[in-house]
Amino acid sequence: MSNKDNNTLQTFWVLAGSLAAFSFSIISSMILSRYFDKSDYGTYKQVMYVYSTFLIIFTLGLPKAFSYFLPRVEKNQAKSLISKINMVLITLGVLMSLFIFLGADIIASALNNKDLAKPLKYFALVPLFMLPTMGLEGILATYKRTKFLAYYNISTRILMLLCVVLPVLVFKGNVNSAIIGFTVASFFSFLLALYFKFLPLKNEVKNITDVKYKEILQYTIPIMFAGIWGIVARSSDQFFISRYFGNEVFADFANGSLELPFITMIISATAIVLSPIFSKKIFDNGENLKNEIITLWLSVFSKSAKLIYPLVIFFFCFADIFMVLLYGEKYVSSGIYFRIKLIVNLFTLIAYGPLILNIGGQKFYYKAHMYSAFIVVFLEWISVYTIKSPIAIALISVICQIGKIFVMLWFVSRYFKIKLVDLFPVKLIANLIIPSVLILSLTRYFMIEYFDNNIIILSVSALIYLLLMTGWIVYKKIDYYSIIKPILSKLKK
Repeated sequence: MSNKDNNTLQTFWVLAGSLAAFSFSIISSMILSRYFDKSDYGTYKQVMYVYSTFLIIFTLGLPKAFSYFLPRVEKNQAKSLISKINMVLITLGVLMSLFIFLGADIIASALNNKDLAKPLKYFALVPLFMLPTMGLEGILATYKRTKFLAYYNISTRILMLLCVVLPVLVFKGNVNSAIIGFTVASFFSFLLALYFKFLPLKNEVKNITDVKYKEILQYTIPIMFAGIWGIVARSSDQFFISRYFGNEVFADFANGSLELPFITMIISATAIVLSPIFSKKIFDNGENLKNEIITLWLSVFSKSAKLIYPLVIFFFCFADIFMVLLYGEKYVSSGIYFRIKLIVNLFTLIAYGPLILNIGGQKFYYKAHMYSAFIVVFLEWISVYTIKSPIAIALISVICQIGKIFVMLWFVSRYFKIKLVDLFPVKLIANLIIPSVLILSLTRYFMIEYFDNNIIILSVSALIYLLLMTGWIVYKKIDYYSIIKPILSKLKK
């Protein structure tokens, strides 16, 4: 199997694991949004928001260190390096758990929800268990063992789904019951992650690594600050809507304000696989391999476009129906936020972070996130007192995010000494977007005109779209076979 096919197969395994993670998230949300009232469901989502917000700060960017340093050290030093980073993550997990437990009342006050404090205290042990699981994908991707990442994600997400949902369904539990279940599942995830982190190296001797804490932190600290500013930018809309528009509006926003999960999975999977590859190539002979790296970049870019654009256009056209089908009629307003967030996916064809970080762009990466955060917070703060609309806040967030993406891609184009437009497969994009919009616009009009069942509307529309787009793809000779070929080859074996 060629390196290109192997990379595709590794990406497939990461994607499979990500699908399991998404399934837990979406199924648990579907169940909890129906069994909790809007206020309780909003509180549950706020707990997750607090966790994701502070996670960036307390991890210090360390999870990315695995895929950066492991390709650059000998295998006999890898165990030592993993242990070294793990010990820091465990220490940080303890600190984050204490922070959430002791600061629960303050956080609840800041988010203007007095019912939030108690669930946060029950949740406080989760960081202790979950931070040491971070970076597992970087380790397994480095050693081409991502199928174990799929096993880990599938098993732990099923466990987490059962622990969170069963207390609510069987014992008529409340928000606290769901949170306690989440904590229990996190403990078993912690144990399994420690096993998988060392699995690729079980037959290797353990020599002390030459990589010092100073080197690790020099690489990760700028990433941490970029992550902090990134989370400020991403979570500012959640903060302003939560504080100024109430729990019920936040529940609408939380369900709808997400990028299409399949897209996030595709981009994250390629980032996980490409990061150690970029690190190794640049460490070995970066300047002489520029052409090879940009060829790999453009190949992934094109494959991502083929997968992403048809999905984005479909869900954009049927966003309101999709939200009602998932969460019920009371969340029809979530469709507005979902459609707004989908706009971002038109520009996130590939994760630029791994390449920028591996070509020495940590400081630029950090500054771009910092300036973006300042701009988005300022504009959203102004809109709270002027436009006074949660929809305006969501739009501002998306526009600023797109601006940051173009700044990052400009940096990449300058490094490779090519035009910004040359990073985009423009002809391919046009051949995917234009027919998709035409087909789906007409399909939506006729389906809504003659049917009132959401399942029928979505399923029949998807079938029509699939058939017509397949015909168009064959006519334009757009190559999809190269994407699935490595997977089919593996299945035949």
